[in-house]
Parts: sequence; C-alpha cells; structure tokens
Amino acid sequence: MASSRPSRREDFTVALICALPIEFDAVALAFDETWPGNQFGKALGDYNSYTLGRIGSQNAVLVLLHKMGKTSAASATTSLRHSFPCVNLAFLCGICGGVPCPSPDVEILLGDVIISENVVQYDYGRQYPSKFAHKNTVSDVLGMPIKEIRSFLTHLKTDFGRDELRGRVPSMLEQIQRKTVENGHWSKYIHPGSETDVLFHADYLHRHQHNPDCSCSEETVCDEAIKTSCADLQCDPEYHVLRRRLNGQNQWERGPETTSDRLKSPPQVFVGTVGSEDTVMKSGEHRDMMAQQHGIIAFEMEGAGVWDEIPCIIVKSVCDYADSHKSKKWQGFAAVAAASATKAILNMYNFSTAPIATTNVSHALETPSRAFIVPYTENPDFVGRSEILERVEALFGHSDTYHRPGSKPRSRVALHGLGGVGKTQIALSYCYWFKERFQDASVFWIHASNVERFQKAFSDIAQECEIPGHKNEEVDIFLLVKGWLENKRRGRWLLVIDNADDTEVFFPTNPTAEAGRRTTNLGHLIPECSHGSVLFTTKNKQAGLKLTRGKLPIEIQRMTETETTQLLRTLLEDESVTPAEASLLSSRLEHLPLALAQAASFILENSTSIKDYVGLLDKSDSSMVDRLSEPFEAVGRDTETPHALTATWAISFKHIEQQKPMASNMLYLISFFDRQAIPKQFVWDYCHETLRKVASSDNEPELGEDSGNLLMADTDLEVTQTLGLLQAFSFISKAGDDLFDMHRLVQLVTRKQLADRSAMSEFAAKALKIVRNAFPLSEFENRVLCLQLLPHALAVLEHAEATREKPLSEDAWLSKAVGEYFRVQGQFQTSKSLYLRSLDLYNKILGPDDIDTIITMRFLANLHLDLDQPQEALELALKALEINQRVRPEDTDEISTDKRLVALTLNRLGRYEEAEPLCLEVWTKRNETLGEDNERTLRAAIEVVEVYRHTDRLKEAEEICTRAVELTKKTRGEENPTTLNRITSLARIHRKQGNYDQAERLQLEILEAEVRILGEYHPYTITTFEDLSRIYHETGRVDQAEEMDRRMSEAERAVSDM
Repeated sequence: MASSRPSRREDFTVALICALPIEFDAVALAFDETWPGNQFGKALGDYNSYTLGRIGSQNAVLVLLHKMGKTSAASATTSLRHSFPCVNLAFLCGICGGVPCPSPDVEILLGDVIISENVVQYDYGRQYPSKFAHKNTVSDVLGMPIKEIRSFLTHLKTDFGRDELRGRVPSMLEQIQRKTVENGHWSKYIHPGSETDVLFHADYLHRHQHNPDCSCSEETVCDEAIKTSCADLQCDPEYHVLRRRLNGQNQWERGPETTSDRLKSPPQVFVGTVGSEDTVMKSGEHRDMMAQQHGIIAFEMEGAGVWDEIPCIIVKSVCDYADSHKSKKWQGFAAVAAASATKAILNMYNFSTAPIATTNVSHALETPSRAFIVPYTENPDFVGRSEILERVEALFGHSDTYHRPGSKPRSRVALHGLGGVGKTQIALSYCYWFKERFQDASVFWIHASNVERFQKAFSDIAQECEIPGHKNEEVDIFLLVKGWLENKRRGRWLLVIDNADDTEVFFPTNPTAEAGRRTTNLGHLIPECSHGSVLFTTKNKQAGLKLTRGKLPIEIQRMTETETTQLLRTLLEDESVTPAEASLLSSRLEHLPLALAQAASFILENSTSIKDYVGLLDKSDSSMVDRLSEPFEAVGRDTETPHALTATWAISFKHIEQQKPMASNMLYLISFFDRQAIPKQFVWDYCHETLRKVASSDNEPELGEDSGNLLMADTDLEVTQTLGLLQAFSFISKAGDDLFDMHRLVQLVTRKQLADRSAMSEFAAKALKIVRNAFPLSEFENRVLCLQLLPHALAVLEHAEATREKPLSEDAWLSKAVGEYFRVQGQFQTSKSLYLRSLDLYNKILGPDDIDTIITMRFLANLHLDLDQPQEALELALKALEINQRVRPEDTDEISTDKRLVALTLNRLGRYEEAEPLCLEVWTKRNETLGEDNERTLRAAIEVVEVYRHTDRLKEAEEICTRAVELTKKTRGEENPTTLNRITSLARIHRKQGNYDQAERLQLEILEAEVRILGEYHPYTITTFEDLSRIYHETGRVDQAEEMDRRMSEAERAVSDM
C-alpha cells in the first residue's frame, strides 16, 4: 500500500487511458482505492475528466477519451501531462483486434492479452501513382519505448516473465469479477464461451450469401450486412479455421460465481508490434498483409496518439480478429482481461516513476522551464500539408535528414497566401512539432495585425518569462524582449509572427503617426540570432519579402483533392465520405480549409448531408452573395479571387439568425471591436443588459435579489450558448483565457450586412457603450488594463465617428479617457486630437457650461502645459474659472480646482506675484477641508513650492516640498511618476541652493527610475536629462553635460516621430 494518501497532483505517477466506456469501467474495477477526481483541480485549459486512485503501491489517474482515435488520445494526453506533471508512464488499456496467426507456430485467441513492444502507424506514408510508400523513420514507426519499459518488456518476452504474469492474471481477474457481482454488472464481463471464438478464412466476407436484392458482392459488403450477425447472415461454417488451442477448452464459462480454481486455462500473453491508425481494421486480407509487412500482432486506434506524448505500454485484450465478421460479444470479457493484466503488471513490477518525477518537479520549481506561449491548443483536425512543413523544417535547418547542397539555414521564413487557406494552422502544427522535436526549446506566438496587438504580445512574453524589468509596464518592451531573446543563454527558440499583413506596421513610410499608432520601425525590433527562428504568416507577399530580407515566402496554395477528402473525413468523423462527395463540396468552396471547416460545422450541427449542403450553396440568392462579397474587393482581393467564403457565411448568417437571434446580434456587436483578444466580459455585459431589459419589461422595473441572481445565471447560460454557436461556425475562435478572436473577413462581411440593413449606428453605439464602461481613467496604476483595452477603444471610436447619427456622451467620455492614456505615455499630439474631439462633443451635447465640458477643458489645459504652451493653457483655465464662478458660485471645490490650474499656468509663465495668492488660498483651504495627505492638497502644495522656489524663498520651499514628497511616497509609492515629479521639484530647490551633490544624487535616482518605468524617450525622462545637464554645466563638468545633452537630443528626435 502507498505510504500516504496523495495531497497534490504531483503525487500521481501512473496514468491509465481508455477509449471506450466499457474499457473505463473495467479498469476502474481494478483500483484498490479511489478518491474524488476533482479534489486537486487541473491545469488551465484541460478539459479531461479524471478518476484518481491507487493500484497496489502506485497512485494512478484514470481518464476516458471523449472519442476514439489517435488525435483524441494525443490531445487528452497532452492535457494530462500539464495537469499531472509527474506522470511518466501511461497504460493504454482496453480491447483490440488480434492477428490470429502472426506466425505458423503462434496462435492468438479471443481474450488473449497483447502488450506493445512498439507501435506502427501502418497506413502512414505517401500514395504514388504506382504504389503506396510507407514511411519508416523513427517518428513514423513509433519505435522503441524508454529503457526502463524496454527492460520490462524484455523480461516479459522470456518464458519465465510471461508465466509469472499469466500466473498473476487469474487472481486479479477474480478480484474484478467479484466486484462485478457486487455491483450487479457481472453479465457484461463473463467469458462468452469458447464456442463463440470463431475465425473465418481471411478472404471469406461477412455478407449476404443468397440475397439478390442487396449490393453485396464477392468484393463488397452492404451496410445492412455489416450490422447483421454471422448467425443471421448464415456465414458458412465450412470457412471456419480450426484452432489447435481451442480443442477441449472450456475456460471462464461460469456465471457470477466464477473463482480462480475454475479458470483452467488463463489467457496467453503476447508481446510484440501493435498497429495503430484512426480507421477500424475490418478486412481479414488487409489485416494479414499489414501483419506480414510490419510484424503486427494486433490492431487498435489510440496507441500512436499516446505513444508520441508520454512513455507508454499498450495492454489490450483481443475481442475480435480485425475482419468483417466483427462481433461485440467478447468486448466485456476482453476489457476485464486487459484491466487484470494491467493490474498484474503494476503489482509485479515497481516502475521508478515516483522518485524521478519528484526530482523533476523540484528542479522545475527551482529553475525556469522552457516557455511555450502559444494561444491555441493543437488542432486535432489538421491534415496534409506535409510537403510545406518539411520545406519549412529544411529552410530553418531543423531537419537532420534534408539539406539542399550549399544552402545555409535561414533565421526567417514566411508563409503567404489567401486568407482562409490555412497559413496559421500550418504554423500552429509546426509549433507543436518543434516543441516535441526540441525538448529544451521555447516557442512564442505574436499577433501582428496592428502595433497595439504586437506590443501586447511582447508584454505577454516579458511577463510570462519573468524577464527582468517586466513588472514595469512602461519600459520599452520591444527592446527588452528583443535583447532577452538574442542572448545566447536563452537557447533555441521559435517565434511565430501571425498575420503580418500590414507593411506599414513594420516599415512605416509616413513619419506622421495615426491616432494611437507608434511609428517606430518594428521590422528592426524583431529578434534575429543564430539560435532563433522566426516564422511569419502573411496575406501580403510584399510584407513577407521585406520581413525575410528579400527571401521569397512559401506560397500556400489551396488544398489538393486528396487533402480535402482527408480533411472532410476528419471534420465529419466519417470515413465513408467518398472522393466524389468531397470533390463536389470542395470545388464549390475553392478547396479552402476555412470554408470546408465551416461547411462541416453546418453539416454536423444540422445533421444534414454533403449533397444537401451543396444544394443550399447552389440555391442561394445570388444578389445576397454579391453584396456580401463586396468587402473582398474593398480590402484588396483581385478580380480572380473566388467568393466561396462569403457564400458559406451567407448561409451560416441566416441559420444563426433563425436559431439564436442573440448570437447574430452578438456577432454584429463584436464586429466593431478590434478583431483580436475580444474579452468575454464584453459579451457578458451585452447579454446581461439585454436580458435585464427583457426582465424589466416583463416584470418590475427594479429587480429583487432573487430575480437578480436568476438573471446572473441566465446571463451565464446565454453567454455560453452564444459563444458556443459562434465558435461552432468558426466565426470566432478562442484566443486565451476569456478572450476571443474574430476572423478579419468575417468582421468585414458582418459590418457590410449591417450597413445593408441600415443598422451600423445602432450596434456601433452599443459597442462604444460597452468599451466606455470598461475603460478606466488613465492613472498610472491602471496602465495594464488600459493597454489591454486600447485596441478596442480605438476601434469603437473610429466606428463611432464614421457611423454617428448624433453626438454621444459615451464618445466624448471615451475620447477624453483614451486621450489621457496617451498623455501619460508621452504621446501628446495623439492625446491632443482626442481631447479636442471630446471637448467638441461635450459642447454639442451638454453645452459649454456643463461640468463635463469644464473637466475636459482642464485636461486640455494640462496637455498644453506638457506641450510647453502655457499661454493657451492659461486661456482655458481662466475660461473654466469664469464659467464655474458664474454658473456654480457655491461650488467652492470646483472653483478651487480652477484656481489651482490658473496658478499653475501663471507659474509656468513666470507671473509669480499673481500666482502666489491663488496658490496659498487653495492650499490653505484644502489643508483644512481635505487634510495634508490628500492628493489634491499635495498638488496645491507643489504650486506653492514653485512660487517660493522662483522667488528665492528656498528654505520654505524645501520644507513644504520635503513634506509633500514624504506623503506622496506613502500614498503613491516610490516609483510612481507623480512621486518622481515632486522629487524633481526638490532636486531643483537643492540646485538653486547650490547643494549640487544632493541635487545630482536625486536627479540620477529619478533618471534611473524613469528609464525603467517610462522609457528613455518619455518627455519626463527628457526633462531629467535637461536638469542633469544644467547641474553638470554649472559645476564645470563639460563631458558629462555633453553626454546628457546628447541623450536628450536623441530622445527628443524619437519623441518627435511618435
């Protein structure tokens, strides 16, 4: 027994994986003890369900796949490894099809146990005109397990080892069968009787023998025959194959009272090669051909998926002979036989997973592991594209087997082609291949549709990898991450830059920045080094050429007929899809993977057929398709570009509207956000507000507590169903935790549909309101959230202006808030345009005397001060003061705010005698009403300090400023820009006092902090360069002064380009 009950996921060392419920139930019966599967939780993004327990001394986790096949097995195993990092051994337990005579002197019967020595993907290779060529590399024939498992399997191949295992299986089987008696399920697992173990000649088909009305022939079997038993079809006993081992055998033919002393002949145990593919082997002739060619002794469907992910032993029992005469009679007994053998293996051999895993986890906690920052899980439906993947592998020099003579590995490769052709999926497949090929390498993924998304991805890398300085969000993140990746200590890495379509994002030709855009040459900030590889995907061949420094991108063509047939079979989970049916659909949809995925989603959702779906395509309203196709020409598609995507979307739009109006409205709404990283909270807010209005109109205007709780639950359900439907049609895709992406063309077509319905302004206003409610005022502490929401804020503001039927207060407020964000970032011109827009809107909506208009005037006045335009600032400040004194004379707080602003501008103009009484009045009043540590009081105090400093009352200035700095550090922190600005005031007092050492020390501390949190090119940092230059000039240190002047000039040039 285990020494103690596990207390965390890391305590589990063994995994048991099953593909069928009957296999799962059998293995669950083999556990000596079980515990709740959810008590230790699981990794984020893991959708497996687990049963936890103990078999012998091993803590084990049991998982049932959501469907059969190697792709499902691979996906589930990957998730399992994330949740249970110490699992270093997996058993794939269950049933299989056996090869009855793998060699002349070996006979395998139903119920015998098969243990894998290696796994072969027997139908994996290339189809040439004259033949099918199997791949025979280690990665294709899944080869040898780890040394410890090999040692154990070698032991089992000895007579002693097999006999030892065979001797243990009956007692384990008896334990399990006793449990089946106790729980009442014994009838599913008893031995069916040796007379039902029937083998037919390999060429004798399971078909109608004397029915002239069916389609059965000597080479084919009809659907009805497949579902009919051998007895009902009257399969001819003359074609039975006599089995030596069955003579006189009558084992395990009792009922629930079965015990070990009645088990006269336990199952044989065979160790050998197992064939694994996604198709069920149902042909005796093909079975024997594959067995002879590869040395296979059994066939199953999941081993290749698990074997490639984790050290694995396949333990399965034969339930049929992998021919057309399949029957389910033996499945139950075979399942418990495999479970019994698995338990026997665990009891007879103590695998050393636990200490190894514990050491690994401890090491992982002490040292950083490789990074894998990719926003998508591996696509189990990805097929084909092997030639493209192999070419990328060769160009990067990642291949050990293929290099062009005289060629050198590239550090950059680009994939280009039509939207929807599969570039991203190819890149994603390469990421997961690279991850497994180079176990110690890192993989990163960047969205490059715009500068904001590009910067956000760099920020995520810095945070996830804990790059020194990453917590200071205002640092120049591009240079930080670029330098970190180019450091040789990082080791090998792969960086995917997805959707690198806009040349202006990377190589801007216009020095004037658009609103919210940085004009830095991002093309020069992409890391490049000998140990790193960058893979671009782009719809723009010119962008690809520039990004790869003149190397031709790999053009991604539409899929071939063979690939589309394979893709549709995978997507529809139907191997019976014929090449003719696949061609019928794929030719309509131009062989584009995205269009085929959407078509398959519709077919599965509506339980329709390919033929019926093609009929819908052929009958669609041509004028509607023409209208929905217009955005393709608008975004640069040439005249020969097919319109198949929009034809598919038109059908899906109509279906979604009919099935769930909320989902279609949601699609319209999110089309106004930035198309990437759309927060789920936006969707929730819209659904909640919509349902609240419905509830209020149906019941009472004010909802009670119970009704409110019910509304919350209804909203959660509505959001889940809405997002589920939109994802089912591939209109949106999950991009991370509670984030979603919308395809760019889907976004354009959706907005075009709204324009045709004259509903653009309605949904643009709704999107604007949602972002307005989410976007915070740009305090330094809100910088991370502001950066995350900035792309969406810019998008809704752009649409609000284009679709505006009347001025909206949400537009005015959000313009002001985004303008303030850019002001804090030092992008003053962008900030100014947004402030002016906000002020214009407030004047139109509320009038010049409204308090919101006055507040916006104050924001603009402060910006003028940042731009060194104090006269313009004074005019705005005096205007605001005049309005407040006239309109709201009793509101002393608002009037005091305006007086402080007037005093601030007078100080900047050098009119200190006029400024002093205003400063003292406001400071005194706020000290009395708000207290000395209130931020508004501290602002007033600093204005008094400035008056005293410029009028040579330096002692008083120093006392007030020292106290203000002390209080600001307590409320704002030591490295807040506000704190640093007030320390700057103190340093300037010291300089004017002649205390240069103290002034220099403070200014150097300020500079270090500003460079770290704001960057070298921020206006505040430039001011500090200037202050230090003055200190050095005044103390005769010319060289140091010139260095400060040089850095200041360089920074000013950079700022002028922003």
